[in-house]
Amino acid sequence: MFNNYNPFEMLDFQKILTAAKLPNVDMNSDVVISSQKKTMEALAAASKAVFEGVNAFSKKQVEILNAAVNEVKEATSELAKGNTQQSATKSIELAKEAIEKAQANVAELAKINEKTAKESFSILNARFLDSLTELKNVVAEQTEKKAPAKN
Repeated sequence: MFNNYNPFEMLDFQKILTAAKLPNVDMNSDVVISSQKKTMEALAAASKAVFEGVNAFSKKQVEILNAAVNEVKEATSELAKGNTQQSATKSIELAKEAIEKAQANVAELAKINEKTAKESFSILNARFLDSLTELKNVVAEQTEKKAPAKN
């Protein structure tokens, strides 16, 4: 039943776990501690992958900005040298080149983001699947220890 005073009562995980009748697991066992250590190492590796991806993304942005500034300098000096008709033609060519470069730059930045997301997800997904196997083995081991010996 819904409680107006505590709307989160239905999310009481202790009640949910008790109702699920999960076996007790010794959380101080070496296997569980080792598993948690591996999880923390995976989180650190995923964080490192994200950091490296963000760093690569930022470096690429700076590179793009510097190139754009240099191109604008060159373009303005080129346009100042020619006559009006040549300047108009050159301006259109420069605009076309700028749009094509911008599209290529956006595509490259998207690839960096995609690579970063795939690497970090892969690390976390592999650890998650391994931890489920480890948990299954711990539960099986604990259940075997508590089961009465059959004669």
